[in-house]
Amino acid sequence: MTLVLSTDDAQKVLDLPSVIERLEHTYAELGSGSAVYRGRTDLFHPTQAAIGADVPAAHQFKTLDGAIPSLQAASIRVTSDVVAFPLVDGARRRVKIPAAENQSWVGLVFLFSSATGELMAILQDGILQKFAVGAINAIGAKYLARKNARRVGLIGAGNQAGPQIAALCQVRDIEYLSVFSPDRDEAEAFCARMRAEHDLDAHPAESAEMAVRGADIAVTATNSRKPFFPAQWLTPGMHLSCMQRDEPMDDCFAKADVCIFHTRMKEHEYVSTDFAAMEARHAFTMRDHPPGTINWNDFPDLGELVSGHAKTRSHDDEITFFLNSTGVGAQFTAVAHLVYERAKAQGLGTLIPTSLFNQPMPP
Repeated sequence: MTLVLSTDDAQKVLDLPSVIERLEHTYAELGSGSAVYRGRTDLFHPTQAAIGADVPAAHQFKTLDGAIPSLQAASIRVTSDVVAFPLVDGARRRVKIPAAENQSWVGLVFLFSSATGELMAILQDGILQKFAVGAINAIGAKYLARKNARRVGLIGAGNQAGPQIAALCQVRDIEYLSVFSPDRDEAEAFCARMRAEHDLDAHPAESAEMAVRGADIAVTATNSRKPFFPAQWLTPGMHLSCMQRDEPMDDCFAKADVCIFHTRMKEHEYVSTDFAAMEARHAFTMRDHPPGTINWNDFPDLGELVSGHAKTRSHDDEITFFLNSTGVGAQFTAVAHLVYERAKAQGLGTLIPTSLFNQPMPP
């Protein structure tokens, strides 16, 4: 039988310590070459969704896959997103539109057995994404941040910010949090939640620079599509953790003593001619991430760091930098398999016949 699992099912069985542990083991396997994955693939074409007057928009169809022999599992993550790129304060922002029924999004992970080839589970990907991204950045901090890091400066207070802080609290004894968001009310509410959930001394900051001033760990958790974090904000001993690659400016890569990428594999993008015409009309390249100038091949990845094949922090005055450059399919295989194991043991989800997905050999 194939198990169909919702976000609610996954939430009942997932916890950050287990996800961090599972992913740390996965990245050790990636670093040794045992686990494998391919680069992300994005398809862009125009959408018929009503977004707004003269706002560029697209349907973005994205896939990530990876296989982990120790789990006897492989998966493919598929997201089917309607995205818009409005101008906010003169800068482009990528905004995902809940265009599906009941104002929802579509993202699924298909988990396969490498022993039989059969489809073991279909999972909604939302909570898997939150846990995985938080855990990955926490693993980076575990290997790179100073052992005595206590103060965190956070830029961004949206959907992904909470998992970033929760995961950091698993690997360092965080005590103080300074938060900047362009929406002051959002920052205030986020700080109140962090005080309640993690007993942190949390306060809103007046600016992004003020948020990270004096921080042991600086965290960016934004949807910016224009780099904004300059090297001048980096101070001796700081660890910079960026949730996505459009946040740090290029000079950060030169100033950091140690810089680790999540992966060196870039996504492969395919664009319809209709979509290209819309790009030309708006004079804007509407990709998930605008092209950058940094050569990713110059930096080691997280698998190499965890497996001991990359340099880590050697003294407390060094500046370290972890960049979640793009997603890795194996991370979803690892977390999806963890959810599957636990949900199956607890009788969660909906079972459907696996035979619906199998087919006989043609005559």
